[in-house]
Amino acid sequence: MQGTDPSQEKYGQGQIGLSEPSIVALFKGLDLRLAEPVLREAYSECRRRPPHPPAAMLRALIFQKVRQIPSWRKLASILKHETAWLPVLGLERAPNHDCFSEFTKRVGPERLRRVFLILQSQLRLSYPGLGQRIAMDSTIVRGYSNPRRQKGTVSDPDAAWGVTGQKLNKPVHVFGYKLQIACDADFGLPLDYTVVPANRSDSRLYYPTLLSTKEAGNHVNVVIADAGYDSKRNILLTIKHHAIPIIKLNPRRSKEKRKRRADYLLPVRRDSEEWNRYYNMRTSAERVFARLRVELGLDHLKLRRLTRVEVHFATCLITMTAIALTAAATGFSQLALCIEPWRYYS
Repeated sequence: MQGTDPSQEKYGQGQIGLSEPSIVALFKGLDLRLAEPVLREAYSECRRRPPHPPAAMLRALIFQKVRQIPSWRKLASILKHETAWLPVLGLERAPNHDCFSEFTKRVGPERLRRVFLILQSQLRLSYPGLGQRIAMDSTIVRGYSNPRRQKGTVSDPDAAWGVTGQKLNKPVHVFGYKLQIACDADFGLPLDYTVVPANRSDSRLYYPTLLSTKEAGNHVNVVIADAGYDSKRNILLTIKHHAIPIIKLNPRRSKEKRKRRADYLLPVRRDSEEWNRYYNMRTSAERVFARLRVELGLDHLKLRRLTRVEVHFATCLITMTAIALTAAATGFSQLALCIEPWRYYS
């Protein structure tokens, strides 16, 4: 198949020395050679017209998230009028806005997930110890749909009502989707994610997320989560997989307010000094969500249906991982969690 990515040969990981971080440095240091075959699977070898290089299209979507561009139409307009960005992204010509829609439909959420896991495997080589202590949490993102329409005419039938906190002692309901992540509690980087309708229970998502995080190659020793994940089953399954569960007690699921009968099985005693030290690391997941929302446009959801929404969430997480990977490759490891220095040209 034609349409190769010219930037792959020009820029390689570890082949650049830069004096300061920038968006140009981000794409010079980002190595997508291992991810490119996954993207190419979506294209036929018999295409008459060569497509835009798949890796370059992914770079363009990362460029959109980093520069906080609100839509694919605006992204296409910027690339059309500011042609200096094309060689930076590895594009030979400016794509039409429909090309980004076609690219995400063709590649799909499963291939983007595989790309995310490939970047994660590279990240473990740059950050030794990554994935040993994980924090698990979820957030609800408002869907791009009006839930108040007449029954049967809702524009996004995959979205659902979920509860996100309280206001004036009343639950706040949001119509949309839930993003659950497992992130490294030490480095503050996402390791795995799950996208479901907003009404799914956190407790039921705990074990599948733990399994997929371990299957991705992370040697999980400690799992930290809030009271929404508390259950005897989750605690026992965590211990079964040779990890220490640090899950806050949910008083609604235990007859005793401060402990449960199975607490004697815990490797670390509940509310001990060590337990509290681990539990305080749970805020790393909240900081990941803060960066996704404020700096990478997680809340700017303009897509409908579960598979399309997962593409948006996956692109945000791939962007965060790509920045951390490039920071290590270019000698700016201290900026792995910072989005702002990589946002501008120089």
